[in-house]
Amino acid sequence: MTNKRQTHLDRLDRAILTAMQQDAAQPVAQLAQQVGSSESSVRRRIRRLRADGVIEREVALLSHHHGGIEIIVTVTMNEEHSSRYDALKRRFQQDDAVAQCYRVTGEADMILHVRVMDMRQYETWLEDNILSDPAIRRCTSHVVYSRIKFSTAIPFAD
Repeated sequence: MTNKRQTHLDRLDRAILTAMQQDAAQPVAQLAQQVGSSESSVRRRIRRLRADGVIEREVALLSHHHGGIEIIVTVTMNEEHSSRYDALKRRFQQDDAVAQCYRVTGEADMILHVRVMDMRQYETWLEDNILSDPAIRRCTSHVVYSRIKFSTAIPFAD
């Protein structure tokens, strides 16, 4: 969460955010009823949560059946702290095939969630972005053939 300023979330804020993570398109009246508050209060709180950066953006999540194939790629760098590493991060940030990119601890340095239409496109992407880069020592690809669980929701502890 990249807040513009630190925001205290009370019980009602958390309830609104939990409900919005399930369906951000629901009418404010329905949301207010769901969380047990007035429409005006919920509307004000949503406006504040957006302004404070707690709600970063609202998007439509498409069915994964319509987006080609998903591949999880682990990347191990030759040198973790180098200008090549920074260039690679910038390249992945700009690459539409890279849905998510994480810098991680452990054996790998980065984990990528890549979406392509078919294996031919993946092979081209892999050659262009991974195998040809001298800063990368090793990569491993894991083709996703079935989703067991997928969620974008961030749970709140009370």
